Amino acid sequence: MIPNIPLGKAGIAVLDCEHKTPASKGQGYPYIAIPDLRDGVVDLESARKISYEDLKEWTRRSRPQVGDVIVTRRGRVGDTAVVPVPDVALGQNLVILRSEGDLVSQAYLRWATRSPQWYREVSRYINVGAVFSSLNVSDVLKMAIPVPCMDHQVFVAQVLDALEARIASNREVVRSALGLGQSMVRKAASAPRVLGDVADVVMGSSPKGKYLNGRGEGVRFYQGVRDFGRVFPAPRVNTSSPVRTAPVGSTLFAVRAPVGAVNLAIEEVSIGRGLASIFSQRRPATLHFCLREFSEIWDEYQGGGTVFASVNGRDVRQMQIAMPEDGEGQLERRLGALLNRAVQAEQESVRLAATRDELLPLLISGKITVKVAEKTVEEVV
Repeated sequence: MIPNIPLGKAGIAVLDCEHKTPASKGQGYPYIAIPDLRDGVVDLESARKISYEDLKEWTRRSRPQVGDVIVTRRGRVGDTAVVPVPDVALGQNLVILRSEGDLVSQAYLRWATRSPQWYREVSRYINVGAVFSSLNVSDVLKMAIPVPCMDHQVFVAQVLDALEARIASNREVVRSALGLGQSMVRKAASAPRVLGDVADVVMGSSPKGKYLNGRGEGVRFYQGVRDFGRVFPAPRVNTSSPVRTAPVGSTLFAVRAPVGAVNLAIEEVSIGRGLASIFSQRRPATLHFCLREFSEIWDEYQGGGTVFASVNGRDVRQMQIAMPEDGEGQLERRLGALLNRAVQAEQESVRLAATRDELLPLLISGKITVKVAEKTVEEVV
C-alpha cells in the first residue's frame, strides 16, 4: 500500500511570496497571479509584465525555478501549476512547493498535487471565510500526498508528462491558428459595415430550469461565458426544450460582461440570455475572426450597465465591423482552414485531458499496471 506522507516530512519546502503587487509595465518579466493559473498550466500571455528591478525585489525571498509547483492559497484554493520559465515573480496568496528529491521527485510532485488525495487534503485544511476561503502557509506543510517508490514516481511522471506535452503542443497550434486568422482579417479590413447587414443575429433566451439536465439529454445549453474555452465551450448542461438556438459554425457572442467574448458553436446549441448567435451563411469563418480581432468595438459597453456591462440586440445589430471584402471567397477558404485546424487541435486536447484525468488517480494509487497505462497513452497520442 502506498503511504500518504505530509509535505513537511517528505522533504518538500513551502516557499512564500511577497504580499504586495508590483506596477504593471506592459512588457518585461511575467508576474504570475491566481487568475493566470488555468487547468494546471500558467498562462504567461495573461500575466502582467514587470520591470527587472521589481523582479529582483519580488524574488529576493525565494526565486522560482522551472518545475516548481505553484499552489493557490485563496480564491480557487489548492489549484496548482508548474513554473514554466525562469525569471518570473509570484503574486500574492501563492506559494511554491520544491522537493529536495530524496523521497519525492519534483516531476512526480506536479501530479501528486492534482490527485484526489491532494484535493481531500485541501478540503481538510481550508479556512472557509465570509468573503473568501484560504489556506495557511503553515498548514500546507501538513498536507499529505501519496509517496510510492521512486521508480513508480518516475513512471507516473513519464506517462502523464507525455499526455501533457501533446496538449501543450495543441495549445500552441490553437494559438498560432487563431493569431494568424486574426492578423489576416486585420490586414484585409475594409470600411466598417453594420453587423446586422452581414450576419444573422439571434439573442439568447433561457429555457425553464425544469428542462435543464446534466445527463446529456437534449441539446447543449450555454447561458454565458462560464463554459467558454479557447475555441469552443465545454459541455456541462443540456436542455430538452431549447428556446433559442445557434447553428453549427455560428459565433457565440457574450452580451454580458465580458461583452464581446466569443467562442465557436461546433454543433447546434441552445443559448441563454448571456449570449447571442452571430452567423453568416456565406462567410462564417471570416465573421468569427473579425469578432475575435475587432473586440475593441465593444469597449464603450464594458462599463455601461448599472450592475454589469451588457448590450442588447439593437446594440449588436447596429455595431459596425470592418469585415474584409472577399469577392472570390479565397480569404474565407483560408480562414476556414485555420479555424478547422484550431477546432481539431482543441478537440484532440479534450480527449487527451480526459485520458490524463482518468489515468492520474489510478497511477497515483498504483491501481494500474505499466503496460495498461502505456497502451492507453499509445492509443490517444
